[in-house]
Amino acid sequence: MSGKPKNTKALRVSKDTGAASLPGLPSVATGNASLDAWLRAATEHLEVRGGARGNDAERALTQRDLKELKAAADALGGVASQEADAGQTVPIVLPGGGSASIAIDAFEKAIKDTKLYKNLMMRLDDPRRFDDLRGEVREELLRDLAKEAASRGSAITSVEKLIQEAYLSLVMRINTVTSAVGDAASGVRQTAFATSENGRAQAGIINQLSASLGNYYQDGTPGRADLEQQMTVTADRMEGLRAQYTLKVMAGGALAGYGIAAEEVNGQPSSAFIIGANKFAIVDPDTYSAGLTNTPDAAHLPFGVDTYGIYLNNNVYIKGSVRIDTSGKTLIQGLRGSVDLYRTGSWSDTSARNLVWTALGNPGTPTNNNHLVIGDTVTATSAGLSVVRAWMGSSWQNPGMVLNGDFLINGSVAAEKIDTRGLTIKDNNGNVIFGAGVGLNVSQINGLGTLATQNQVNIGWDTQYSNVMIDGELIRTSDLVSRLSRINSGNISTFIDGLAITTAYIGNAAIETLKVKGGDITSMHVMQYPGQLQVAGNSTGWTQIASVGINMAAGSSGVVLMFDSATHIADLGGGTASYTANEIRILRVRDGALLAYTNRHNINLLWMDMKLSAFDASPVGGYNEYIVQFKPLTSTGGTWTLGNRALIAVGGKR
Repeated sequence: MSGKPKNTKALRVSKDTGAASLPGLPSVATGNASLDAWLRAATEHLEVRGGARGNDAERALTQRDLKELKAAADALGGVASQEADAGQTVPIVLPGGGSASIAIDAFEKAIKDTKLYKNLMMRLDDPRRFDDLRGEVREELLRDLAKEAASRGSAITSVEKLIQEAYLSLVMRINTVTSAVGDAASGVRQTAFATSENGRAQAGIINQLSASLGNYYQDGTPGRADLEQQMTVTADRMEGLRAQYTLKVMAGGALAGYGIAAEEVNGQPSSAFIIGANKFAIVDPDTYSAGLTNTPDAAHLPFGVDTYGIYLNNNVYIKGSVRIDTSGKTLIQGLRGSVDLYRTGSWSDTSARNLVWTALGNPGTPTNNNHLVIGDTVTATSAGLSVVRAWMGSSWQNPGMVLNGDFLINGSVAAEKIDTRGLTIKDNNGNVIFGAGVGLNVSQINGLGTLATQNQVNIGWDTQYSNVMIDGELIRTSDLVSRLSRINSGNISTFIDGLAITTAYIGNAAIETLKVKGGDITSMHVMQYPGQLQVAGNSTGWTQIASVGINMAAGSSGVVLMFDSATHIADLGGGTASYTANEIRILRVRDGALLAYTNRHNINLLWMDMKLSAFDASPVGGYNEYIVQFKPLTSTGGTWTLGNRALIAVGGKR
């Protein structure tokens, strides 16, 4: 792109500079009586409308007054709901009378619509978190820090980039430190940048920390822990002014962070402070006065939040109104008991509702029934006739006819207090099945059959009263034991079906051998090799130094292998200590799979421990064999000596 840019009109963003301070109107004497009178009248008119004199109620209304009035209304609890779908609302009483309906979902929506919330909820492996930055900066920040550390190893680098063109000015400095050994890698990167272009300026500092450990999970994937701190400021003619700070941490699948942001868009300022975490608490530092504790008492943990709710563990002091909203029921006066009120006149639901509203000290009239609680009672008397009704949660009811279950406390009605005369029990269809003067219908008792009509039934008492027979013979009480066979290994399937016991709880059990379909629940085999084994120092191939076999049930969880020995290298000359190295590995015999490997340094003339462990996640049902091999890593003229060797295999099925 070349040539001089076209002269375009810049967008103007108005900014409030504060209340205007206007000079007073000086007195003027012209010598002309008519003109002087007109000037005095004009001066008085302007001063009264400006509020400098006279009745303040006659002062003219300014745009500043309207903005302040709107801010005062918003401060009462949210933005007034003007649409039917604005969500659940809470009525509030305005100072000086009147009421407003506040959308209780507006606050939640306002938070979720902020750029801060959207950025804070992005994981540290989400490339969209840098979409607000220029491509040159974004490209550097999206480089995988752990992979760079793994490829660089121990390194300190500093990169500077500068661009100065007709329509773009950009400067960036990137400082990085990395380290890596084996499958472990970590790094720290700090990126500082400043960019300026037509209509937009931005600067920021972004700090990134990453630590990675390969083969961390059972599927072989690495484990990552990351921390990222972002500080950015932006001035944009289209998007407005914005300053934001976020700090996020991520470990595997867990993400937490917090952020603060302030912005002004189209002259409208706003700010936010958001915390994202599974748990959030405020802890009294006095908890640690006697040393760190993992179980602070409730007084030291007064406030907490998690996905299940908000927790208050101490006294709560509130100056002002308490508004509680649950399932559409709002107690705008806070928690209160029911009231018992009286009025003169015929019964009216609206009059009863208004009477309770006024008795609670509210001005005007209510717009709904949210101020009522179950048990509020109103007695209306007209022409000597009284009507008593109570609020039952959804309507006014005669308390003598309808008894809401909320009036009774579970277990509070004693049996001796109930007069059962005339009591009847009905089925689901309203038919009386039992009651005063109504015999119990045998057909209503399931399972007894003709037994329900017998006057006397005795089993095992006397043959003349017993007609219960098994295999054609009368059964007596003693028969219940003597006629049963003892359960043994040959007939247990007669009494208990296979797999009939799915869950068992056993306090103490003595079991000779417990197997799961032919395989032991836990198997162990130890192979020990006493004495010494010598390996030539110039050997270039692998030497088998131990093996072990173990029988496993099909579908076993795995086998843990542990090898232990000690190594010694002869004097390499000069009678002084020097370093050399060796390798050791564990293999699965059936397919040659490498289960574990390490290399280590050895000081000649000294005995040094040599240990290695492995885990086989996929043993086969039956016999599994494993071997340990040894090889000098540095070719020397000396001889390696391996001391007592032990290889342990432990397998299980869970």
